[in-house]
Amino acid sequence: MASRWQIVLGLTATAVIVAPPIVFTSQHGIQFRNLRLVEEGVLYRSGQLTQDGLERVLHEKGIKTVVTLRATRIAGKIPPDDWEVDLCAARGVKHVRIVPRNWCTNASGEVPAEEAVKEFLTVMDDRSNYPVLVHCFAGIHRTGAMCSIFRMEFQGWPNERAIEEMRMCGFDPLDMQGCITEYLRTYQPRSKRPGSKAGVGGIE
Repeated sequence: MASRWQIVLGLTATAVIVAPPIVFTSQHGIQFRNLRLVEEGVLYRSGQLTQDGLERVLHEKGIKTVVTLRATRIAGKIPPDDWEVDLCAARGVKHVRIVPRNWCTNASGEVPAEEAVKEFLTVMDDRSNYPVLVHCFAGIHRTGAMCSIFRMEFQGWPNERAIEEMRMCGFDPLDMQGCITEYLRTYQPRSKRPGSKAGVGGIE
């Protein structure tokens, strides 16, 4: 019989879309909120886990780096997941906070979120950071966008396939900025940019 982790994180042999998480009880639903496998030993995704849930994921999956996409909306206030910093430090796990930014093009023709994308790619380019757990609050929008970029950058997925997986994992443009979808639709992996000598994953 498959273990709980195999059920929660497993993919079927023929699946091209990440298997949906299974909520065993309301407690487990919060404890392991939207926990999913992206690539075994490389990247996992989730919403905000409880302390017990995060402890278990760190231990059982051997997580070396936690990337949080959460930040306080009020200047001077402590981020809502600040307790993770101490927990990760106590477990010898690297903790990276990437401040969320707007995905819509501003008046200067720039997309503020591109800075966050660069920070995430810097983490993923360094294999010593693996396995990585990336999360926001729900594990759907901000996390979904970064995982779509991972699919395109490191696994060579076409844009639309990556976007479709994001939708299958719960993304709804009506819940948040539709700009995320538009950004991903036109996203060009580093390996495909003019003059690039990098292969898939941006590694030369």
